[in-house]
Amino acid sequence: MTIQSTTGKVALLKKDDVWVIEDRAGYPANFERIGDLLRKIWDLKTVQEPNVGPTQFARLELAEPLAGAGTKIEFKGKDGKALGALILGKKHMKTGGAGGLGGFGADGGFPAGRYVMQPGGARVSLVSETLEEVEAKPESWLSRDFFKIENPSAVTLAGTTDAQKWKLTRENATAEWKLDGAKADEKPDAAKTSPVGTAFAAPTFSDVLAPDAKPADTGLDKPAAITIETFDGFTYVLKAGKETNGNQPVTIEVNGKFAKERTPGKDEKPEDKTRLDEEFKKKLKDYEDKLAAEKKFEGRPFLIAKSTLDLVVKDRAALLAAPAASSPSTPPATVRPPESVATPPLTTPAAQSYATPPVTIPPRPNVPVNNPPRKPVEAVTPPVSAPQIPATKPATQPPATRPSQDRPAPPPVKPSESLKHAPTPASQAPANAAPPTKQ
Repeated sequence: MTIQSTTGKVALLKKDDVWVIEDRAGYPANFERIGDLLRKIWDLKTVQEPNVGPTQFARLELAEPLAGAGTKIEFKGKDGKALGALILGKKHMKTGGAGGLGGFGADGGFPAGRYVMQPGGARVSLVSETLEEVEAKPESWLSRDFFKIENPSAVTLAGTTDAQKWKLTRENATAEWKLDGAKADEKPDAAKTSPVGTAFAAPTFSDVLAPDAKPADTGLDKPAAITIETFDGFTYVLKAGKETNGNQPVTIEVNGKFAKERTPGKDEKPEDKTRLDEEFKKKLKDYEDKLAAEKKFEGRPFLIAKSTLDLVVKDRAALLAAPAASSPSTPPATVRPPESVATPPLTTPAAQSYATPPVTIPPRPNVPVNNPPRKPVEAVTPPVSAPQIPATKPATQPPATRPSQDRPAPPPVKPSESLKHAPTPASQAPANAAPPTKQ
């Protein structure tokens, strides 16, 4: 099966009942995806035959890939003889609302079918399948099966620098990682070492390179080597090359060393021995099948995301906890003497020029009070009743009336000497008093 479009071409071949990708040096293809596509092609049914002519083929993207925007699928038999071909055109869009189906060749909405035709034919068919999986990209048809590292017991990095040479170990699958050769002041940080053990628990790849790719071009002539051992007896060696477009080429080597016989327990009962022996045999077979399946990934570089490799390929210092920050020395606080204690002044002139002046508490200033005291002013001798100064008269207040003739005017009040020099409160001073004239 060959798929060709204006963006590329891919050839899928079936060899020994296994689908492979010719454009990737015979790497296994995604069998499920190919099977789904073949079933859809086999079951295609026409739901509508638009009455269109050759002049509208380009509008429906039904031209040959080399001449327009169509996607062509060709099928050949075992002997290379052509079995048939199909051109996939524009997707038919369905809009919401009462109308349901969109118009002929309409845009918008969501895909509900596709226009197809045979190469060189004149009849266009609208089918219900959108055939989204048809892509002329070899990497989109790769089988995504890959290795998985479970229960790691040791991780060793041999990087390209001295700082990237270290080894982590742990006693069991739930214990914390320990750094080999750690000094007394070096403590691994669990938050930084934990991703090292899970980085390849379920890895993925974006593409594969040919087995004969030149190491000088991929950087695999001077790789960073990662060796991972597991509690189950597997040993993985990953070699990473130089980064390109966010990916790094990585080769994989897998080996396994498993116990062939089970050691019975000290107080093991006969009825338990049979069951435990069967469980041991099954587990051994699972290990051997896993080793055989992962051996198939050896011999060619895989493009793995650099972000995945960065979880392991890092400097030794990046695995350690940050040193505890030392608290800076704090100068002694200056104690301010209480208000009742006066600091004695320094008598030495030189000391006075450099020393801090004594702390003195200034007396509370006599701030005039805006509101006059409500208690009437009392004179000493003789007692005097001072007339109360009226407040500022409003503009609308009528003029004061003259005292009645039958009431004698009060004699003038002579203030005592103690009141002559008494300061007049600010609130009692006339608002429109003229300033004193300078003689």
